[in-house]
Amino acid sequence: MTRSIKRAVILVILLFSAYSLVTLAAPLPQNETRLFPYSADGQSYGFVDTTGEWAIEPEFEFAGDFVDGLAVVAQDGKYGYIDSTGAVVIEPEYDFAEDFSNGLAVVVVDGAFGYVDDTGQLAIDTQFDDAYPFAENGLAAAKEGTMYGYIDTTGQFAIEPQFQAAYKFSEDLAAVVIDNQTGFIDDSGQTVIDPQFDYAGDFAEGLAVVVVDDQAGYIDNTGGLVIEPQFDYALDFSGGLAAVSVNDQFGYINPDGDFTIEPQYAFAQSFAEGLAAVSVDDYLGYIDDTGQMVIEPQYDQAGSFQDGLARVEKAFEWGVIDPNGEAQFTLPVTAVEPTETVVNSFLPGIPDEVREGVCPQLSAAVPDSSARRCLIAGNEVGEVSMFDPCLVASNGQTLVCGVDPIGGASGFQVSLLEPLPETDTPSDDEANQSGAWLVQLADGATCQYIFGATFAVNDQRVNYVCSDNSILLGDLQSGTVWQAEQVDRADIEGEFDAGYTADQVNDAAISAIWQPVDPADLINEIGLASDAVSTSIEGLAEMVTPQLIPAVPFSADNSGVLNGEPAHLRFTFDNVDLPEWGGVYPDQAQLLIYPVEAYETMAADAGVDTVSERLDALRTLLEDRPETVEGEIPVLADFGGAVQDLIAQVQYLDFNGGSGIRFITHYGTDESPITDYDTFYTFQGLTDDGKYYIAFYNPASTALLPGDQAAIDALLEDPAAFKENYQTYLQETTDTLDQARSTDFTPSLSQLDTMLESLQIGPAEN
Repeated sequence: MTRSIKRAVILVILLFSAYSLVTLAAPLPQNETRLFPYSADGQSYGFVDTTGEWAIEPEFEFAGDFVDGLAVVAQDGKYGYIDSTGAVVIEPEYDFAEDFSNGLAVVVVDGAFGYVDDTGQLAIDTQFDDAYPFAENGLAAAKEGTMYGYIDTTGQFAIEPQFQAAYKFSEDLAAVVIDNQTGFIDDSGQTVIDPQFDYAGDFAEGLAVVVVDDQAGYIDNTGGLVIEPQFDYALDFSGGLAAVSVNDQFGYINPDGDFTIEPQYAFAQSFAEGLAAVSVDDYLGYIDDTGQMVIEPQYDQAGSFQDGLARVEKAFEWGVIDPNGEAQFTLPVTAVEPTETVVNSFLPGIPDEVREGVCPQLSAAVPDSSARRCLIAGNEVGEVSMFDPCLVASNGQTLVCGVDPIGGASGFQVSLLEPLPETDTPSDDEANQSGAWLVQLADGATCQYIFGATFAVNDQRVNYVCSDNSILLGDLQSGTVWQAEQVDRADIEGEFDAGYTADQVNDAAISAIWQPVDPADLINEIGLASDAVSTSIEGLAEMVTPQLIPAVPFSADNSGVLNGEPAHLRFTFDNVDLPEWGGVYPDQAQLLIYPVEAYETMAADAGVDTVSERLDALRTLLEDRPETVEGEIPVLADFGGAVQDLIAQVQYLDFNGGSGIRFITHYGTDESPITDYDTFYTFQGLTDDGKYYIAFYNPASTALLPGDQAAIDALLEDPAAFKENYQTYLQETTDTLDQARSTDFTPSLSQLDTMLESLQIGPAEN
């Protein structure tokens, strides 16, 4: 069970967690030894003490930090709590459990949230759609239906559900979201600071981070801007200082907004117990509040100090250090061994930025005849940068450089100053023979292929540089689980003339690799080119953008979920911008064409019967064409496990060489009102020869459904009654939509029908 990320700026925190090991455990009572969750094999978890010895033997599937004397553990897929002796205090019986906060802990049963006390008694029944920890004032944010309010420790709403999102009280105020803007309320529910911010954090030391137009600043508890929004990122104040970022450099400011430690770090953590972790030259060390480096940068990861100890990682080992940097113990970093290496085929999308350049050679980073090495002009006269690989985008034509599917960089288009040469090859000594351009190791580190001149260690070329300050030597060893020889850069000795050596060489398992694909190969795989597909978009859109989407393999532990798909064609309309890795997004207009045989084969090979079952059901439906459809209409998308709970405006459509069924639908996970922005029009069809499965999705906005918060609130005036009568509500909503005219929807149903009926699909052209 995972929570939804409700505010974009929380991504900042996620970014930081990639560098740091921040622990959230409460301070220990005196004379109590701190314990750390640990797994030596990635399978069974226990706890070690400050000497690195087992204090609680590994017998759990999961183990969290101790908070208020209890730690969350999992056994047989269920969560409970143990004390510091390892004794089970609350039996593992919950689907999910969180840390204790002010005497209560959130637990989940069958998707419903409630609270237990430290004796294991269910203090508040599992009844909410979401719930947060209790604050010191005895209030906790909880969700009922689609809205959040605040409950007291009896489970009664002290502040009625009325917010899109609501967060934990801090310094007597809580951030809430109304109409997509964040403000603050007090414990009576009165608005203290009007909703006006794109994001607002918790109050700490009298100030809270706020974001306006992508710039972060700070307000006081009256809502006054104390420090104007001017930073790229900003963290809470701690010890009188706050870490902020300007132009990708972190420093520290005081409550007046003045820099006391100038921006100079690639990353900076909040101060805790007088020290803060900062990043210098790809390593983490600790500074004091004057900016003095107290513990030299040497760690791959570093956490905050708590109770005089901080957890750190270095050279594939982790341990804890004291404020002097003295290690209390070290243990190997746990790396879960993958059962298979996922091979990701990749084509970039088409970014907005365009830069001029020439691409005289094939790529040395990937063995792909369509990938290039390019020289790109910079902003200054005579400035030139080399990029490799530059890849052909999903339209099969545009060259894109600087893309990173792991880091999320979209790169830029290349405007060629000279035509591409017809024949060329990279030199043998620098060509990447493995085909892997990006690599993700089992421990989470990512590595990128080095093109051009590099160096050798133990007489092997250094081929990859990794995010954990390690390198990979020589070619990767392919197999069910790919392997690599890994060396920490700190262990390399020698000089350039005499050669470099490393005594410590580790065998690293690879969890995933990324291999760019040639668009021509994808067209052959699909058996269809985009120029063999045509349709009329008159009155619906100004332009259609074709895209080649590479295959996404089904994961090994898929449990029947549709998390894979074959290479296919995707057509988007006007300025719709969808991720280049495929998937289905029903809130955006898109036409998808899949090769049926490839879809069924890859699903069957992964042990997923759902694809064949749904395609068989669709074939039967289109052959029989019943006037009334019983049950769900088959759709080859799972939408996060949501259920198809509404079907209206069902109609069969024919196009040249095929047929399908169109309808208005909604997918839900709970008993929430159906709005005009979460229903959509879809068409599910097949070509007559059975070669292609066609899916079309388009939002279906209508004034017949609630479209604003007031209308939703009216439906939820009595939430309990709404839930009790939900099936009746669904039927009434279906009847309303069935009785609607085509023009009651935007765009009209007849416009969408006409487009699909004009669809023509032909074979790939040689």
